[in-house]
Amino acid sequence: RNLYVTSTPIGRNPLNSSVKRNTILAMSNNSYSTDISRVTGMPPGPFQVGVTTLQFDDPSRKRGLQTEIWYPAGDESKNSPRNLYSEYLGRGVIPGSIDAAEGSSAIGGYRDGITIAELDSNWPTQSVRDARPCDKCTQPWPLVIFSHGAGAFRASYIYWTEFLASHGFVVVACDHPGSARYTQVDGKVILSGASMKQMQADRPLDMLFLLDCMEKLSGGADSRFTGRIDTNNCALTGMSFGGWTTAAVMEKRDPRVKAAIMQCSSIESQIAEKRKEVDIPVMVMLSTEDQVLGKDCNEANRRFVETHKGPAYMLEIKRGGHVSFTSGDLYNSEYGNGIGTSCPCLTKPGENYAPLAIEKQHEIINSYGLAFLNAHLRTGQTSVASSNKYNREYLLENHYADEIIVRSKNS
Repeated sequence: RNLYVTSTPIGRNPLNSSVKRNTILAMSNNSYSTDISRVTGMPPGPFQVGVTTLQFDDPSRKRGLQTEIWYPAGDESKNSPRNLYSEYLGRGVIPGSIDAAEGSSAIGGYRDGITIAELDSNWPTQSVRDARPCDKCTQPWPLVIFSHGAGAFRASYIYWTEFLASHGFVVVACDHPGSARYTQVDGKVILSGASMKQMQADRPLDMLFLLDCMEKLSGGADSRFTGRIDTNNCALTGMSFGGWTTAAVMEKRDPRVKAAIMQCSSIESQIAEKRKEVDIPVMVMLSTEDQVLGKDCNEANRRFVETHKGPAYMLEIKRGGHVSFTSGDLYNSEYGNGIGTSCPCLTKPGENYAPLAIEKQHEIINSYGLAFLNAHLRTGQTSVASSNKYNREYLLENHYADEIIVRSKNS
């Protein structure tokens, strides 16, 4: 398959650049920090985290994907300045791009009056841009591909993407043009507006194209990643429409895909009931009070686990909502639907519930997600320290009492 990897360096117009790239790397330490992150709800893993922004171009579809890659970085980045939010936006090099980002249909939609300057001043990221990748690892890192929800943005899930990178995974997430609330491709700002039919056609191909691109990078197209990414040990993950996308890509049966995590997936009952005999390990995460999905979609997610042919796990957060699976709290502490002090109930119409603290929700998501990925992507590899606790056995138990429901099948 033909593909081109082009760069979108921070501070430069992507139309005028061909080889430079923005990269953030993380470092490895021999011991864990004991500090609990307000972003992830957990201590960071043993690696520092790097991040880089690339544009991947698929000439067969005439489609470019602005893409973020989070990965383990070198120890020397421990005291380096953290990534600024505006670096996800090309630092405003494109005329009018910051104003567009602050619009109500883009980043500004997360909270009235929010500005990129404000996010630059308080965005609690762990990652370091353009850091050097960790060179102490003797084996390539497993790959995790993440697909955002409809009307979302690739950087709005750092509770998940940065956390996994700190535990020795390479995590890649693109903006799906037309589905993302904001992206930049070929020096132009693109907002959401694609039809449902178009999004359903584009998104699965985007995820598979990212896998192809990461395979190229590890194969020598980018010296920073040469030999460092195990693209034959890939997990698909996604939230909401990204969960639907993950389910759709599983149907393609790409042999490089070894596991999948679907977070509050917008699947319908026919997807849960009528699908191919896919048997790779799957984890389905959902929230009982998810008013965006509603009761029918929640039930379809539960049925997906019950009808799956391979190992399947379910994690349900009782006092959570749809955006519990995002970093929306970093934009707005009262964002709603799982984030805030009081949100409308799905299970008891007309009443409100008090969501579980978002840091605790993210702790739950990350602990079970990490255990699943350790169990199903690190097979045959030297385990990282987290595997001693977060492993297959961890998945089979409820570690949070009445706050969650856990189930497993064929495990």
